[in-house]
Amino acid sequence: MCATTALRSEKTDPHCTATGAQSPLAGAPWRRFLVIGDQIATGRDESSRGHGGGSWADRVAAALRRVQPCLAYLNLGTRGKLVAEVRSRQLARALQFQPDLTALMCCGQELVRERFDADVVEAEFDRVVAALRENGGDVLMVNWFDVTRRGGSRPDEATRGLRLRLRELAERKQAVALRHGAIYVDLAARPRGAAPDGRGAHGADPAVREHAVAAASVVHGLRDHLAGGVPDDWR
Repeated sequence: MCATTALRSEKTDPHCTATGAQSPLAGAPWRRFLVIGDQIATGRDESSRGHGGGSWADRVAAALRRVQPCLAYLNLGTRGKLVAEVRSRQLARALQFQPDLTALMCCGQELVRERFDADVVEAEFDRVVAALRENGGDVLMVNWFDVTRRGGSRPDEATRGLRLRLRELAERKQAVALRHGAIYVDLAARPRGAAPDGRGAHGADPAVREHAVAAASVVHGLRDHLAGGVPDDWR
């Protein structure tokens, strides 16, 4: 089989369709969109065969801008930041921006440390989300894909340990979201085939498709929030 037969464009990829020309965010009220967090928040601006450019956050901003053309968008994401550092170094500027929708994406640095204290991490998330909610805006908490499930090889002990930490982190994030009435999108819970497998089977650089799928899932989560429904992530 010719290798090009495996290629799939973003327009025909069923997991990347939420950010198409016909936006599912009709009636969205948000006019000031802020993103804070670590390197996943800041993302990357690349493209590959079949998939367009832009990080997940840029794509979500574009989807919101189709509804609110004058949308103000600010991304404060910085590589390598712990949740505590996001709070201490980004929160004050975030509040000054007066966002009515803030996406919080911070999910990696604590996990790779020798000791992972889930209670401390949850407390830091709680402080950030509480401050943003008290400021009067909606908060979107995004849990990233489970990176331990890429590649298809049998996990070793270290991978299994990281997987357990990722699961614990997701549960703590969801608890904070429930406590403060935040919107929660769990990308790790997406259907099989939604998350990139690390091998480029869909004809795109895996990290590029990852951002396209993430944006579509976030837009779906915002759509469910606007509709007053219960997102799949809560079930």
